[in-house]
Amino acid sequence: MKLLIFGATGGTGRQLVEQALAQGHEVTAFVRNPAKMTTQHEKLRVVKGNIMDCHSVGAAVAGQDAIFSALGVRFRWQIIAIAVVVSQILVRTIAMPRWLQLVTDIGLPVLALLYVAHTPPLLSQATKCILAAMEREGTKLFVCESSLGVGDSKNQPGPFFTYFFVPVLLRNVFADKEVQEKIIQASHLDWVIVRPAGLTNGPRTGNYRHGFPVTDKTISGSISRADVADFMLRQLTDTTYRGKTPGISY
Repeated sequence: MKLLIFGATGGTGRQLVEQALAQGHEVTAFVRNPAKMTTQHEKLRVVKGNIMDCHSVGAAVAGQDAIFSALGVRFRWQIIAIAVVVSQILVRTIAMPRWLQLVTDIGLPVLALLYVAHTPPLLSQATKCILAAMEREGTKLFVCESSLGVGDSKNQPGPFFTYFFVPVLLRNVFADKEVQEKIIQASHLDWVIVRPAGLTNGPRTGNYRHGFPVTDKTISGSISRADVADFMLRQLTDTTYRGKTPGISY
């Protein structure tokens, strides 16, 4: 089959590319920076484009049998780390009133955190472009990586993730994922929204749980990107989850 993969240079995207090629598919990798796509294969075509440019997205969708999205938003931890280091240097090297020390020591990292947490709605906007192109081209199957903690699985990852990690660090990202899922669910395509638990760089095992109830608290809360890609590619032939939002975890 001819497969188009968005987010092909990310963790899950790389796994999708490599596993799809190993299965004999013809793969088109849509990337912003082709230099980051180190995989080389006779059945791999690398297309440079911007996911916010609906024209380039539409051109890539043309002629494809199925579309995979492993798009994500990278959390820029480096900015917070730099802010913490700078604040510590300032309070230790510059004489300042106690109140100003507290403002510098706490305020600078908090400002950095707020800046990093504020992300534009890239996922939902890009998904609109992808689905519109699929409708025009008659491409039916869309398999999208989302996350546990979205939609009716909101409370499944646990209280720390639900009440601290998402609201404080990933509020905008998860709000964007919520919109993205609703856009997909409102489409007339064959779609599967895959909701993985916490992603790791572990190996592909092929041994994982999927489609469990959102009330299931026995999941491990983690899954390798390689196994997420394995599950996503299974959706090419397995119709069990068409029009559904299966969670996946160990």
